[in-house]
Amino acid sequence: MNIHEGRLEGRLRGLFGTLDARAGFEGRVMARVASLAAQQGAMRADLRAQFERRRELTRRRLRREAWSNGISTAGIGVAAGALAWHYAELIGRWLIEPIASGQVDPMLAASVSLTAVAAAVALVLWRPSRLLR
Repeated sequence: MNIHEGRLEGRLRGLFGTLDARAGFEGRVMARVASLAAQQGAMRADLRAQFERRRELTRRRLRREAWSNGISTAGIGVAAGALAWHYAELIGRWLIEPIASGQVDPMLAASVSLTAVAAAVALVLWRPSRLLR
């Protein structure tokens, strides 16, 4: 026997020296496989439960953020309306006097106003649809 065969034999003894080949080997293997399968099933159920908990927490967080975004948007709108109401006379003078004196074309002023309103509405409608994807 040469040196390499001795090393191989030592390695094989190291690998298979603890192998249990007594009577009832198949029964013990089947019992171990069944216990591992039960553990895997429990792990899968646990992972599924963790996934559902995380999913519910994420859903709650997104709902809370949506409400806070909506309340913030409504607050900004109310503040803008209050400012417009407070400075209505000044805004009216800025808008009406140039149009009345003929310095600004009324159709141009109307088209610019409608474009601004359409852009604001488009931004409000575009953002939620993007978040739902």
